[in-house]
Amino acid sequence: MQIMNFNKLVKKIKWLFDSTSVIKNFPDVVMFVGSDGYITEANKRALDYFNITENTVLNDILPNGMRLVKDSVKFKKPVLVESVVDGKNIYLELNASKVKRSFCVSVRDITRLTNENYKKDAISRFNGEKNVMLSKLNNDFLSPLSSIAGFSQGLLDGIGGDLTQKQEKYIKIINSNALDLQHFIDKFLEFSYAESSLYSNEIKTFDIISSIKEVLKPFETAVSSQVVLNFEYDDLEKRNVTLDIKAFKKALTDIIDVSANMTETGSILLRLCYPDDEAKMAFNLDENKSYLLLTIKDTGSGIAQEEMKYLCDPYAHLENSSKKNLLRSFKLGAASIFIKRFGGSISINSDVMQGCIYSIVIPTESDDNE
Repeated sequence: MQIMNFNKLVKKIKWLFDSTSVIKNFPDVVMFVGSDGYITEANKRALDYFNITENTVLNDILPNGMRLVKDSVKFKKPVLVESVVDGKNIYLELNASKVKRSFCVSVRDITRLTNENYKKDAISRFNGEKNVMLSKLNNDFLSPLSSIAGFSQGLLDGIGGDLTQKQEKYIKIINSNALDLQHFIDKFLEFSYAESSLYSNEIKTFDIISSIKEVLKPFETAVSSQVVLNFEYDDLEKRNVTLDIKAFKKALTDIIDVSANMTETGSILLRLCYPDDEAKMAFNLDENKSYLLLTIKDTGSGIAQEEMKYLCDPYAHLENSSKKNLLRSFKLGAASIFIKRFGGSISINSDVMQGCIYSIVIPTESDDNE
């Protein structure tokens, strides 16, 4: 019995020795503070970080230090401390526990993380304000371009009399550039609107098949005569869905627009069905909810693999991308945001000269409606 007690004592002494060694070399600040506020022991990190010696008062190095220690113990969670070290503002995470009549206090410097989060919040806030501003200036951007395009078209139609060959040539260039810029600005502003806080949803119950046909109608004459546009759908038990119809139509319009511009010959095939087991797993769908799967498959020029990663992020294309690719990213970026707004998901698969396949998961009922 005495041998067993001796062995336990040896193990306890060894544990105390090991733990003391670990604490002394611990990468975070560790201090033991008496109830009177004096630091009785501190590890090497604490001595170096605060440039102190033992028997320093905690409140001298951390404003309201003892109050924060007691708050951490009382609420059993870390507290945020703002302090000044070597003339620089720092942010610390303080965690404390009661040890008999004193406190064990650990402190971790989270200044870098806090600054990064602050920068991210500031950038996000600025980006939101910028999108709101651009959305509000929509008409101010588009109206002059519409006037230029309309007036130049009027001149081409002869409202100002006959044009010389040279005049007609230049007016056609002005008209074409005005229409291109108008479309580009329109899609840029649509992307800003999709991101902005000004967007308001329009949740309603509607026949999804009829809505898809309505979106497709303008494209029936817009696509090349060498392209077949077709829409297939299964016999659905329920054609009515309840979600943001505005976001659904805008997303589908932008995707069809991209597909039509990239497909000069062949076909654009839309198919609406229930997702199979493979799709449910790929999109990690909730088994307790109902979904539809809309696939859009074209035989267009396709998209290179190195462009796929940032396909829906126009900001990533600003440095090296052509206006054509940037416009495509505005459309697909806006579409992906609109799809998220109605609670759906999208995946895009493509390769050069292999066409594109857009897979859109559509919930039959919006979470906002529950």
